[in-house]
Amino acid sequence: MRWPWQRSISLADKCLLLFGGAIVLIIVLAMIAPWVRMKGLIRERQFDMARRLVEIWQRLDAEDRTRGAPPVIDDQGFVEHAGIKIRPLTLDEAVAQAEDDPFLRRVVEAFGEDPKHVDDMSARWDGVTRIYRYARAVRPEGDATTELSGVLLHEQRSDETAVLLIVNSVYLLGAGLLVLAMALLVFYLITHKIILAPVRSLKETAARVREGDLSIRSDIQTGDELQQLAETFNQMLHGLQSAQEQQSAANRALDLKLGELSEANSALFESNRLKGEFLANVSHELRTPLNSIIGFAELLMEIARSEGEQTGDTPALSKRTRYQRNIVSAGRSLLEMIESLLELAKIEAGRVEIELSDVNVRDVCESLAALILPLAQQKGIEIAQEIASDAGTIRTDPKRLHQVLFNFLSNAVKFTEPAERTGRIGRVTLRAERLRPRAEGDRDCVRLSVIDTGPGIPEAEQHRIFEKFYQIDAGHTREHRGTGLGLAISRELASLLQGEIQLVSEIGRGSMFSVILPVEFDEARSREQRLESAFRGSLSGRRAWNGA
Repeated sequence: MRWPWQRSISLADKCLLLFGGAIVLIIVLAMIAPWVRMKGLIRERQFDMARRLVEIWQRLDAEDRTRGAPPVIDDQGFVEHAGIKIRPLTLDEAVAQAEDDPFLRRVVEAFGEDPKHVDDMSARWDGVTRIYRYARAVRPEGDATTELSGVLLHEQRSDETAVLLIVNSVYLLGAGLLVLAMALLVFYLITHKIILAPVRSLKETAARVREGDLSIRSDIQTGDELQQLAETFNQMLHGLQSAQEQQSAANRALDLKLGELSEANSALFESNRLKGEFLANVSHELRTPLNSIIGFAELLMEIARSEGEQTGDTPALSKRTRYQRNIVSAGRSLLEMIESLLELAKIEAGRVEIELSDVNVRDVCESLAALILPLAQQKGIEIAQEIASDAGTIRTDPKRLHQVLFNFLSNAVKFTEPAERTGRIGRVTLRAERLRPRAEGDRDCVRLSVIDTGPGIPEAEQHRIFEKFYQIDAGHTREHRGTGLGLAISRELASLLQGEIQLVSEIGRGSMFSVILPVEFDEARSREQRLESAFRGSLSGRRAWNGA
């Protein structure tokens, strides 16, 4: 705990206050013992003197009584013998006067309770005079075992004793002050020479270091822990200076590297921009001639079909038809790749518009199942639907939702082996179910899943298949060709729809791709997402593609 005064007092003042206070306390405690002893000796001396005087008075009083001489009594009741005044009191007189005399009341009680208690004394100040009162018990025939019969009182004023007490106290106090002054002086010189001077030197050195001067060193030659501290401080400064020099050299090298990286980054930025523009322009421009090629190839197929109906199927016509069919298939595959590239470019540029409407989940599933059914029938794969009764409707973009689910369905049909290879009929299931909120603040959601009986996906590959251009089988002889963009586009579209994609797969047992969408679409969050995507697209140097 830190007291407020500890923050504003210097170390020298703290040492003076703390250690000086300790010295004062020690000296005061050391002076108390002789002062108390001195008072005790004086009291014992007065006590012994009063006891002898009373014993002399008792002897003289007994002699006068034997001779029959009358006692000399003053007006206060004191009986004088040889100049010694004693006031004899009977027990009744003592008890009566004890009501107004605390000392007499105390001695009467003490004498009555303890027969062995024969005398007592008290002292008090009267101005600068010390007054001592002595009381002695009187018992019949001097037997200590008998009851108290009276009290003898003796009172003596002692100016010499008072002067002695005062003089001795003054001498004792003066000696204490002298010792205190010498102790404080010696302590002051020792602390300033041995402790505070090295501390000030370290403080000045630390101040110079704080200003940035690491070349300064502390020179303390005390031969103790302070010198060791100074040497350790100097070693620390040497290490800091070396580290600063190394850091300066590293900073210079880093500046050179940063310059090189900046130039390389500018070149990469320009390359990325050119790549994006090239990809957008070429992809966009390729669609028009490719559509013409596909259209003319389909027209040639119709002409060949008409010729076959008229003239019959000949080997030359069959070969020509097969070539035309290959042209159409390859053209459509190429067009699909170009469309995927354009879609990905639009997503990364933040140019995808979300058009919201209320979508019936059951209608979406039925239309998608009908759309994928011809492709599945070609491979002998069954298409099944599992639509929960509470699936209801959701507010989302139906076009983007169709795109995501169709990617899942087409992949499921593509990678599920036909019955003639596996000996069992493949199956693709489209499932829709409602997810209720589990905690306060969660939103109602709908999960749309595509479940297949395909070969499954290795666990090590499951987190990578959503990367752009990544395919599990990347060899030149892979059976299922494509750009590797379908799942990447699906993940980006699911994010735009404020949903998420989940994957559960096991080797030999198939896979389940799911998209979880909220029932109510948050339009404010959608605007923030589009702005963020557009900003990222502008940073990467991409154009804003409209993608006709």
